[in-house]
Amino acid sequence: MLIRAQERPEVEGPEDDLVMRPLVRYEDNVGLSLTHVRLSGAHRPLWTPRSTRVYYVLEGSARFTLGAAEPVVAKAGDVVIVPRGELYSFEGEIAYLVLNAPAYIEGDDHYEEVE
Repeated sequence: MLIRAQERPEVEGPEDDLVMRPLVRYEDNVGLSLTHVRLSGAHRPLWTPRSTRVYYVLEGSARFTLGAAEPVVAKAGDVVIVPRGELYSFEGEIAYLVLNAPAYIEGDDHYEEVE
């Protein structure tokens, strides 16, 4: 299977300050999903009960907060792993790939209210 990035449309997510291009989707039936994302700002706190997420930073840097742990700064070449069920958030100027296993499906993300 060959997937051409330019054939997968970009999707804007203004509520999370990002633009993403789903490269490998649930519909591709390979058991995982892969998305290229550009974030410029802050992503809302969220968690997913269904999949583990792996973030591979391509460019820039971002501050990730995972659960109750101290925040970490990830930069180009770093990998951040978010276990399923873990509340997390991040912010920065960053381009990354995010892999979901099993594949992301609509409704997987559960957002926490920020006070």
